Amino acid sequence: MKRLYVDERTEQINGWVSFFCLMLTQLALAGVLVYKRYFLGLPEEAYAEIIWILGLSVGGYWALRLYFSGILPVIPLKKMAIIYIISVALIFIPTLLIVGWPPAERWYEVLYPFIGVAVILGFYSLVAYFGKRRLEKDIAEG
Repeated sequence: MKRLYVDERTEQINGWVSFFCLMLTQLALAGVLVYKRYFLGLPEEAYAEIIWILGLSVGGYWALRLYFSGILPVIPLKKMAIIYIISVALIFIPTLLIVGWPPAERWYEVLYPFIGVAVILGFYSLVAYFGKRRLEKDIAEG
């Protein structure tokens, strides 16, 4: 089998083309969401799939970029706890002041800031840890 060698310029061009095509696709999906929600006034159920596709696409893109670059700092547990407490307070307190306490049958909504911030910080920690580990492995092999 013949081996194909690609120079750095070709790799860079391919990377830029992929980036711009993905960006344009994500912007188009966001435009469709804005149009359906604000111009057509459709309920969220009419475009919920597009929200999920766009969210997974944007989140996956940035997670993979950060993982493969290995540039995210791994934050120590004590600092992560402080970031968690501050983030939850910055979300929970204004929301509580604006919306108020939910009725008893929807008490679980109080947990959204706590769970959401935990998921985001946990995801960040995993990407940072595995990206750092991958980069250290590449350096050790290289």
